[in-house]
Amino acid sequence: MKHTFKYPATINPKVQETGTVLKHLKRDQLGLRHAISQAVALNAPAGTIVLYVTSTAALMYFTYGSRYPNGAFAIPLVLLLSLVVYGLMSFSMYEFSKEISSSGGYYTFVSRGLASSAGYFTAISYVTYQMLSFTGFGLLGFIGFIYGILPELGVALPFSNYLWIPIIVAFTVFVTALIYAGIKPSLKYVFYAIIIEVTFFIVTSVALLFRFHGALSSAPFTPAPVGNDPLLVSTMMIYAIGTFVGIGGALPIAEETSRPKRNVPIAILATIAILGVTIILSAYSQVIAWGHLNMSSFGTSTPYPVLLIYQHDFGILSPLIMILMIVLVANSYFTATVSLGTNASRVLFSLSRENVIHKSISDLDHRTGVPKIAILIVAAISLVVVISAGLVFERLYPNQPFNALTYASLFLLILESPISYMIHILTNTSLYRFLKKNNKKVSIVKHILIPAISTVTLVFAIFVAVYFNLSAPYIYGVYGALVWVVAIIALTIYVSLKRKDKLELIGDFSL
Repeated sequence: MKHTFKYPATINPKVQETGTVLKHLKRDQLGLRHAISQAVALNAPAGTIVLYVTSTAALMYFTYGSRYPNGAFAIPLVLLLSLVVYGLMSFSMYEFSKEISSSGGYYTFVSRGLASSAGYFTAISYVTYQMLSFTGFGLLGFIGFIYGILPELGVALPFSNYLWIPIIVAFTVFVTALIYAGIKPSLKYVFYAIIIEVTFFIVTSVALLFRFHGALSSAPFTPAPVGNDPLLVSTMMIYAIGTFVGIGGALPIAEETSRPKRNVPIAILATIAILGVTIILSAYSQVIAWGHLNMSSFGTSTPYPVLLIYQHDFGILSPLIMILMIVLVANSYFTATVSLGTNASRVLFSLSRENVIHKSISDLDHRTGVPKIAILIVAAISLVVVISAGLVFERLYPNQPFNALTYASLFLLILESPISYMIHILTNTSLYRFLKKNNKKVSIVKHILIPAISTVTLVFAIFVAVYFNLSAPYIYGVYGALVWVVAIIALTIYVSLKRKDKLELIGDFSL
């Protein structure tokens, strides 16, 4: 059974004039708790605590460890400032989400505020970002964690150079099966998993701070560990901002959420609070437990320092807590990949129903109501990207499968960062134009000043990423992102000039 929806004239006069009828996803399947858990899960708090905290420390050490060997002690500051920046980045989507509800998310906002060509650029950029997150964070993050943690537990992996390929394929099949089962059952699982995950890390972080109360210090929230150098802090934020990129995770499921113009904005605010408390508190507890004078080895001497902390610092409960942490981290990558795949498939569905890409991609499963072709496309492309990236980095780092997979993951994650910045810059720019076009009340502070500050910060972040020569392989992702942005611009120009018919309905859907 196909779902169709005809727009009210006040929302979409273009569609009403042409008499076009567009498909829509099944409404009112989800509540506020599902919207929040979708966004929080997309960030994978447990996976982020393991991957981003460790890799940020490694990046800090490899970049300027000779000057500030214990500079990673400032990770909580870097994360806190990154959260503030991403909060500013999120404000425009928060304001838009009170006006527009569509699985198109960002590209619908930009299409309505600026122009169809800008919306197309945003759409391709967002799908790219989702795919890179799905592969770099979800799939490669999971396999990198497995390859990093099993040797630490004394488990040798046979055929380690290639065993990751069938594991990745099996993991992707499980993720795809859960997404295909329907959004309500998948998010029901995600909801309970997130409650357990967040509670576990908050409780254990507080326990660590109590255990090391004599070492408590405000220094991790100051730039002192990096010589009070604002440029170094800013450079590290470029990578660390990615810690919070899932805050807008509820946008693509808006039309499946009840009262979306109320629940999606609330989900954005709740996600900022939940992620901020969980991740920053955990990072702070880790650096305090590790010790200021030992930070040169944090993220360099062991794949996951948090593993050693949880393995030794909880007394007789340490073995149980460590095992529970491992299970929760592995599951965190699973739920994040489910959320990322769900969002990517919804955006592809939206583009298809608006005739931007082939119409068959918007076909819905008659039983579950999910965009079945879109889900399978996401899975297929992701497997190609992951296996290709993994094999390339295995050539760069022969007989070092953990390093190869970790660097492949970081490459894809850094590759996505400037792309996500471009999406937010366009969203910021669109907000004022959208409100003026629709005769909405405009606030100078909320709709002009805050988006402007966010945009300037993002432009600066892109500039610093290029100017500040990060060490290899991190810099590969920056250069790759610049090449990819140029490619998307070229494709947008081509479609705008040669295939205008593909842009006639882009961004037109909203409940």
